[in-house]
Amino acid sequence: MAAPTLILIHGYPFDHTMWNRVVEPLRKVTRVLTPDLPGFGGKPVSGLEPSIDRMADEIVKLFVTEHMDRAVVAGMSMGGYVALSLAERYKHRLSGLALISTQAVADSAEARNDRQQMIEKVRAQGSRAAAEAAIQKLFAPQNQTNLILQKFPQQGAEKAGVEGICWALQAMAVRPDRTAVLKNLHFPALVVHGSEDQFIPTERARQMCEMIPDCEYAEILNAGHALPLEAPDQLCEELMGLLERAEAAEPHLEGLLNRPGVVIAPNESGL
Repeated sequence: MAAPTLILIHGYPFDHTMWNRVVEPLRKVTRVLTPDLPGFGGKPVSGLEPSIDRMADEIVKLFVTEHMDRAVVAGMSMGGYVALSLAERYKHRLSGLALISTQAVADSAEARNDRQQMIEKVRAQGSRAAAEAAIQKLFAPQNQTNLILQKFPQQGAEKAGVEGICWALQAMAVRPDRTAVLKNLHFPALVVHGSEDQFIPTERARQMCEMIPDCEYAEILNAGHALPLEAPDQLCEELMGLLERAEAAEPHLEGLLNRPGVVIAPNESGL
């Protein structure tokens, strides 16, 4: 049995290029897709209402265009919010889930206020302001001044522009709490977090993993929030392990989905 396809969903304010240091070894074992979310990588938002679910709807279209029944989905930060939307609304499409530098809880009132202030700043100063603000906390202290790493959020924000950045900020601010989703996952899962993450506490990541029935937790030392850039080799190794677990669990998952009396219904869109 071949390893399942892996979909890597980027974070904010990046685009698909944030996975450049991870994809090469992974593509030696399976097909890897690295789509851009709406508003990023030159992909327009096309008048869509700001929503993490709308981002997920765009990702799920890949299952049709790429002729896939199921795939392992890995999302980093904002991409993790999208992955959790998929896990709730399109769970029949997933054979595994990786949550990287992310969380299941909704924004607090303070966090929503911070996002609104950033929207106003970006509208006044341009998308570069978003990258500059993110860079202050994206990386572990020892990587803080690495100009090569800084280029990824800078270029991602520049390509997204004011419209893409503000759309994403609004989408993240209004996303729902998906903690309850974690307890109902029927496929292997992985939570990966950097020990120096300045956005999301490691304890929150560990608690998230503890709620998932079949989950492994990996904490990468001396790395911050941007794990695909700061610790690509370690992250790749963890994703390899998830792919192996998903491949081994596929017969069980197939049986679960086809068992009489058990219905894991498609989303209302039919996807």
